[in-house]
Amino acid sequence: MLEALFRGWIGELKSKATQKLFLDSKHYHIFNNVFIRGNERLTQIDHVIVSKYGVFVVETKDRGGRIFGTKTDTQWTQVFPNKKVRFQNPLRQNYLHKMSLAEFLGIEHNKIHSLIVFWGNCEFKTPMPEDVVKGIYKYISYVKSKKQILLSDDDVDRICGQLKTVKKNTPILQGLRHAYSLKKRYDSTSICPKCGGKLLVKTSAKSERVGDKFLGCEKFPRCRYTKELK
Repeated sequence: MLEALFRGWIGELKSKATQKLFLDSKHYHIFNNVFIRGNERLTQIDHVIVSKYGVFVVETKDRGGRIFGTKTDTQWTQVFPNKKVRFQNPLRQNYLHKMSLAEFLGIEHNKIHSLIVFWGNCEFKTPMPEDVVKGIYKYISYVKSKKQILLSDDDVDRICGQLKTVKKNTPILQGLRHAYSLKKRYDSTSICPKCGGKLLVKTSAKSERVGDKFLGCEKFPRCRYTKELK
């Protein structure tokens, strides 16, 4: 858990430095580590950038190795010479962030841009959509590529006011509390960490693992989360 928190912290620091250096504060208003509460669930967003060109919801990942994943995969894979690590599809993760923020701010979904930024010594091994980028140059290029005016000055002021209030009312240790609650949820053998559904003991029918027991979400096939039973 501490290692994951440290990697996340490093990724956020890199993003903050990039934003400060390359985005004009007159046109781009930046809010880091934003917590939105809705539908009885707390959503943590790494970075929110507000501009007349729309609101950018930025999810950062600090990872190495080779990265494999597609839009439709439930999980992506990080491959090293001697191990593989699975992690949640960040596109799906950020889609939920986008929906939560749109509802909270009271604006249309098409005025919010989703962006996934990878830091670290990683390499994409599958084609990635334009909103999944790696490094400073492509991060800033994506943000500045949005030229269509979507929000009025009044809209920008109102949204910034809402986010300032959220930041002001967020406890200093909220990030650690949120990370701990996610870890407990992931470690649970009864709650799906992806959608909150109930985990059920199931039997594999796949030829290479036929008869093996595993935990699967009750909401299958809508949710395809699984966990091995040790």
